[in-house]
Amino acid sequence: MDNKSQRLTEIKKIIHSGHLTSQEELLNQLISKGFQITQATLSRDLKQLKVAKMPDGEGSYRYVLPNDLTIMHTSIGNKQTMDGFLSVEFAANMGVIKTVPAFTQMVASAIDSVEIPAIIGTLAGNDTILFVIREGYTSVEVRQAMIKEFPDLIDKLL
Repeated sequence: MDNKSQRLTEIKKIIHSGHLTSQEELLNQLISKGFQITQATLSRDLKQLKVAKMPDGEGSYRYVLPNDLTIMHTSIGNKQTMDGFLSVEFAANMGVIKTVPAFTQMVASAIDSVEIPAIIGTLAGNDTILFVIREGYTSVEVRQAMIKEFPDLIDKLL
């Protein structure tokens, strides 16, 4: 089978159905289903599908599709989503959160989902999250709200 759209569909099915932790596992599954594919082609396919490797809350990682991030956040809960949180710094009406690489999407999603009134929104990179503080709020109020929502972060927020 060499049809790209069939291959992309199969990649999505495999990711949805299993807990894959490496491209090699995915590659082997595709080959066993009759696809003739190289590691390089698989890497390009994953990039096209915007597949991410995210922490699974059990000390490992798994592949997820963009639409699965919300589902994964709901199933893991806020505590595990914040495991990658390292530190926060403030400058004027902005804050910068440092995370373990690849944890930013989950941490930013957790912050967005609890809807802290003092935070307008988040923007996540690989290991850095930028957030904007709503006018009329202070960094102290943001810290207090984050501690209330994520009590396990108290040592990292003070």
